[in-house]
Amino acid sequence: MLDNLLGDFIINNTDTTSFPQTSKSLPIAMLRAREAMMLSFRPILAKHGLTEQQWRVLRVLGENGTSDAGQVAFDACILAPSLSRIICKLESGKFISRFIDEKDGRRINLSLTSLGREVIKKIAPDMDIIYKAIQKRYGEEKLSDLLDLLGEVSEWRGR
Repeated sequence: MLDNLLGDFIINNTDTTSFPQTSKSLPIAMLRAREAMMLSFRPILAKHGLTEQQWRVLRVLGENGTSDAGQVAFDACILAPSLSRIICKLESGKFISRFIDEKDGRRINLSLTSLGREVIKKIAPDMDIIYKAIQKRYGEEKLSDLLDLLGEVSEWRGR
């Protein structure tokens, strides 16, 4: 099964010192693809004074509504220690508000403010242009297949 994931490279019990060339490494290929995509998105975020991580938090809250900070970290693919810093920055910018959960005082909930919703609405048209260009370049079917496959890969979690 690993030979299907890694191309011609096969890991076996007797040879664990060799690895595929970086051009055939799945994690590196995924990072390169991410960087290629982000080249188009970063200028839009910079124009609005946001980092990629801040944007992901805003998007998650925009999609899901008020959420527990731990769930936001998971959904936005951000480690909890980094989320604390991001929350402070977004809260000081009046993009989000944070409050203690009424039912469980240990939990912190996050919510978009009206300014946060406004920023998402301002950025959305520019993001839509990029998404349409990506779809035009690769086709709807390929893009859908890629997203499905990436969803499957992200669920694998090394098992």
